[in-house]
Amino acid sequence: MTPVARLLACVVVAAALLIAWPAQAQDQGSTAERVRIAWPRDDGSLTPYTFEQGYPLMTLVYDTLLWRDEDGSPAEWLARQVRNPEAGRRVTVTLRDGARFHDGRPLTAEDVKFSYDYFAERYQSRFTPQLQAIESVDVVDELTVAFNLEYPSPGFNLPLSDVPILPRHLWEGLSRGETPPGKPVGSGPYRLVERSPGERYVFRANDDYFLGQPRVATLELPFESDFTGTVSSLLNRDVDMIPFALPQGTQEDVMGPGFRIERGQLYTGTALTFNVRKPPFDSVRARRAISSALDLQRIADATVGPSERAFPADRGYVHPRSGSASEGPLQRFDRERARSELSALDLPRIRVLAPDNDPVRNLAGQQVVLALTRAGADAELVTVTRSGLSAAVDPDDEPPTFQAAILSTSPLASYNPDYLSAVFGSDERQAPLNYSGYSSEEFDRLAASAVRETNPRERSQTIQSELRLLAQEDVPVVPLFYPEGAFVYRDDIYQGWIYIEGTGILDKRSFLPANISAEEGVGPNAGVDPAGGSGSGIGTLGVVALGILGIAVIVVLIGAVRRRP
Repeated sequence: MTPVARLLACVVVAAALLIAWPAQAQDQGSTAERVRIAWPRDDGSLTPYTFEQGYPLMTLVYDTLLWRDEDGSPAEWLARQVRNPEAGRRVTVTLRDGARFHDGRPLTAEDVKFSYDYFAERYQSRFTPQLQAIESVDVVDELTVAFNLEYPSPGFNLPLSDVPILPRHLWEGLSRGETPPGKPVGSGPYRLVERSPGERYVFRANDDYFLGQPRVATLELPFESDFTGTVSSLLNRDVDMIPFALPQGTQEDVMGPGFRIERGQLYTGTALTFNVRKPPFDSVRARRAISSALDLQRIADATVGPSERAFPADRGYVHPRSGSASEGPLQRFDRERARSELSALDLPRIRVLAPDNDPVRNLAGQQVVLALTRAGADAELVTVTRSGLSAAVDPDDEPPTFQAAILSTSPLASYNPDYLSAVFGSDERQAPLNYSGYSSEEFDRLAASAVRETNPRERSQTIQSELRLLAQEDVPVVPLFYPEGAFVYRDDIYQGWIYIEGTGILDKRSFLPANISAEEGVGPNAGVDPAGGSGSGIGTLGVVALGILGIAVIVVLIGAVRRRP
């Protein structure tokens, strides 16, 4: 064979590798026709005004201006660029060109202004409290909107990355409490095409999504309220993924062929919440005594397992590894002090409520009761249904009836400590998660100062003061622990899951093409890839093939030169 012939043969082989290998890699679980995800309950029609626990599902349908990346930091999404010159009072957002709602209408700056004005005027418990800094919203042009703030707000990325954008043409003119008829219409990567009350949700991919066609065509979410039944459904291959973190014992049950567990930080923690409106926990002395009786490390180890990375929540009402956590422990275990205080207080029997279908928080309640009993208190665990817990902790028109309850902590507070005011603020409308009934002028003053403080050092010190006040002085809650997130799925069905720091894997990024770029959109053929390249779409195996091609060419050319007369 002549040198030229050998060169051509190598080129053909390398080209075949270049074409075939990336395709093979893409086929290894990176796409799927259907993925079935267990979901604990029917959560309504999943509009921004009807969801309760289903925020991750609602955000499959509706988009936000920013969206969290893998390390939990807000990144451009609908927004191509966000500008805030000198951390001032005007934040200008430039939208990507090409985003459309599911009915084909373009998403414009008018929709963005309408959405933020709508949530400001028509109360929604999650979104409205985030908009306090906004004075007005201006439409600059079709793809540019400007937020005029009452004060510089270093935490303004929270509403930009959390508040969904509504289609103005469908929501404008609705009466209060009314939502558009039919299935929800957003701009997100999926459309809700079926809601069978009490049975399931079905989502279909939005193939014209502005960030690329989703990699899973259909998402089915059958409702399964019983935790044991959910795990059995996974083991029986009736579902393909469980969207909440598994306790240690259950993880061992599913660590077999065909299953994979993704692990990471989880910002949703567990806390003991007091009802400070009535005895016995209207007494701060009683709350401090209970806090002293709790060995948080022991509770975390006994609940989640010593082999797991469960973080005792002794650094305040934020995840210990978030940037806002206290530098040192705030809650301190002192059983002898607790025993002395509880003996002097002579409290009545303490009833600690916990949800009956949540094994982690149920076990946490058992450990709290055990710790109180060791310190000499008379305590019992009362397990109730989720609806029963809600009725006791957050009834619609009646005063809360509980004494103490095991509840989840808000992950938003760990992402952005400005959200602490939504959990502990005195204004009921601005503090929808204040289940304890806590009210403090000092906390309100500190919180108001923190959201306005642009000096990073001063802002951090003010947040630290908030956390100390809550953990050591007033103690409306005792945060217990933050478990490591452990999410299980069937890797023979789909392997494209992406763990978002603080949240887990049920996230729209898990279903979209890789390499989403703020400037170009998505994809192997646009933007910048994580390795710093130009995003040619070749991939790692393609690079290997190119290397083989280059070596082959060099070898053949050297041989040809040596044979020249």
